[in-house]
Amino acid sequence: MEGGVIDMGVTTAAFGSWVSPIAAEDLAAGTVKFEQLALDGDDIFWVESRPDEKGRSVVVRMAPDGPQDITPAGFSARTLVNSYGGGAMAAKDGTVWFTNFATSDFPQTKDQRVYAQTPGHFPKPITPRQPVHFADMVPDPERGVIFAVQERSDVLLHGQAQQTLVALDMQGSALPITVASGGDFYAAPRLSPDGKQLAWLTWDYPSMPWEGTRLQVADLDAQGNATGIRTIGGAPATKIDPGLNPVLQNAMRYSDEAIAEPLWSPDGQLYCVSDRSEIDGTRWWNIHRVDGDDLVAVTAEAAEFTSPLWRLGVSSYGFISETEVLAAYSRDGVWALALVDVTSGALSAVDLPYTSITHLRVGNGFAVFFGGTFNGPAELIRLDLETHETTVLRRANPGLSDAAKACFKAPETISFQVDDGKGGTETSHAFYHAPYNPEYTNPTNERPPLIIVIHGGPSAAASSALSVDIAFFTSRGFAVLDTNYRGSTGFGRSYRQRIYGGWGVVDVADCVAGAEHLVAADKVDRYRIASRGGSSGGYTTLALATFTDILSAGASYYGISDLQMIAQDTDKLEAYYAALLVGPWPDAQKVFKGRSPLFHAGQINCPLIIFQGEDDPVVPPPQAHVLIDSLMDRKMPVAWEFFPGEGHGFKQKAHLIQSLEEELSFYGAIMGFTPAGHLAQPAIENWPA
Repeated sequence: MEGGVIDMGVTTAAFGSWVSPIAAEDLAAGTVKFEQLALDGDDIFWVESRPDEKGRSVVVRMAPDGPQDITPAGFSARTLVNSYGGGAMAAKDGTVWFTNFATSDFPQTKDQRVYAQTPGHFPKPITPRQPVHFADMVPDPERGVIFAVQERSDVLLHGQAQQTLVALDMQGSALPITVASGGDFYAAPRLSPDGKQLAWLTWDYPSMPWEGTRLQVADLDAQGNATGIRTIGGAPATKIDPGLNPVLQNAMRYSDEAIAEPLWSPDGQLYCVSDRSEIDGTRWWNIHRVDGDDLVAVTAEAAEFTSPLWRLGVSSYGFISETEVLAAYSRDGVWALALVDVTSGALSAVDLPYTSITHLRVGNGFAVFFGGTFNGPAELIRLDLETHETTVLRRANPGLSDAAKACFKAPETISFQVDDGKGGTETSHAFYHAPYNPEYTNPTNERPPLIIVIHGGPSAAASSALSVDIAFFTSRGFAVLDTNYRGSTGFGRSYRQRIYGGWGVVDVADCVAGAEHLVAADKVDRYRIASRGGSSGGYTTLALATFTDILSAGASYYGISDLQMIAQDTDKLEAYYAALLVGPWPDAQKVFKGRSPLFHAGQINCPLIIFQGEDDPVVPPPQAHVLIDSLMDRKMPVAWEFFPGEGHGFKQKAHLIQSLEEELSFYGAIMGFTPAGHLAQPAIENWPA
């Protein structure tokens, strides 16, 4: 084989030049991205986004002979509530309801009407054409309504689109009933088993749903009107450190408790997940039971039983019986399943190989969830609750070859110390993926190039399932550091809050410390380090390129270059998020400007490649244009692509393939090696041809 000497079937070749059986097309062609999961009796429904169909989101039902598409061509089950969406579909008694996303026919509103689809019939709209979005739907056939979160862009509250909780008429013949209003946000309406009560979440600015929410419960009349609304939990902080970011202090005055996932037991007892429980000095998301107007802890684990509510419709636990719950939880960034006795709080592990578990739903004798492992991408799993045997119903990457799967290898979980800025140190976490391809080895005197992968959010986490895009690089001879910097979720409330007021400092310091940790261990090449990230991860990549000298190259996917712009012009959910992460706007304008790569482009000392969606509502395209213009003025090496029809996160097959191939080619050009294969080549300005 080219590039080296064959010895016992293994080729010696330079890192980065290995021939990989994982092509960029394997990450897009024939693949799906799981978005939602729902049960209707024993019927299993889910929503999957398909790059092959330009990112169309399709409702699928598990039929006896395999997956069956429900959503016809020309429709897409996707909602724009909170920009990030989620909870776009519901199913009950054979009927499916979904919020439709259609850009070509409705360029202004994207349609966003709710459609009802009965078996064998074409979808029928039940809401009128208005600038209104719907999500998190709960059908109530007894009343003939659907409880849902409604977001109106033509009515403003506190300068943003107004959200309310409504009851939609199933036939579309009556106006919606307003169930709850006045809050900035609503989520997770949940109907009691007897249909007499409704529970939901609400929160107000400047809080985020993982910082401070309130649980509310109301009685319902025969039409779906709410009476006797009462608030449970979500009390303000009794003590606030005056040294905290003033925006966080204001959020804590609203609520100092992040309540999530309200759920009724079969006997009508209300439960939820709350982070009020403190274990070993840190507060964790644990399951709680509603007792009057208070919450009582069911579990007491140094673990997280939910994840941040970036997208609506999440579910991490479900009732097997009145006294037993099947729950997914994360410990040290890795997910697992357990049976929970709600009377004693005792956990019994369910021994499964899955390290990532999302959208858990419990049915009669079975459960379903999206599960992945460090050695395999996401799958739709059916779990028999008696035998604990699992069945794979659908694979996200069904076309991966055996040769590609042979390149999958579990990462090493690492922790390292980082300067806390106060004269001490704190611990940061990451997954380290070593280069691996069974067909290749490297020259003994060479260390691999490193890619620092930075997740978005920043209140999110590195995936604990196989990311095929990471294997795309490791199978070519790259090492990857997948960071869970301070501010990530899965490590308790204190760790999650470390980044508040310190965005652009804390995350950058952790990425640098993680890379230096690997350099000191002689695992990577200090002079060939790149960084890649999307959204806030793109910002941290740009900040690394601007404020440190550790990078040789950077790849920013819809990354933020001007924090001032994101403080003034972003989506509803994140309207105050930048202020929480940096400082109060406009009082902290100097801090925003000081941490914005755009205003320090003269300090950028490594080549960059920038990918941006033209329809991004979260990070507007002008951010990328202004940065590119500045780099061009300085004659800095830069490449870019602006993709039409893409928002905040790419969905279309052609763009997914092109961006990944160009990124690899870019690294090769900058780091001095030739990647194998025929790849899309970026146009690198100000770089020798």
